[in-house]
Amino acid sequence: MADEDDKPKKYTLDSLFMVYCNYKLVPTELENEEFDCILLSQIDAWLEQAKLMPLPITRTQTGLIYMRYKKWRLEFEDFLEVLQQLATDNDMIYDELKQTLIDAGVPSGATEIVTVK
Repeated sequence: MADEDDKPKKYTLDSLFMVYCNYKLVPTELENEEFDCILLSQIDAWLEQAKLMPLPITRTQTGLIYMRYKKWRLEFEDFLEVLQQLATDNDMIYDELKQTLIDAGVPSGATEIVTVK
């Protein structure tokens, strides 16, 4: 009987959101800071990981939608609105877009994940 640790981990969109919120961070002077909001570059990295960028979704599209929020980082609810807009603009099914992001899993190149110390 296989151990439960041998099973691949199942991710949810919100758990992966937290992973990508802290992906490729520039170290700051703040100690042990963990982010719960996402940057445009992190959204783009996730879309690339899911092989949705550069086609059918482009950086220009994500940038234009992102800038509508006039925030440096987007919260999870805002991120879901961005996904909805991307799905609509690209004639994609919203739930399939979300599932594609879940299937993409955690960021590749885990060595690029920087822990803020």
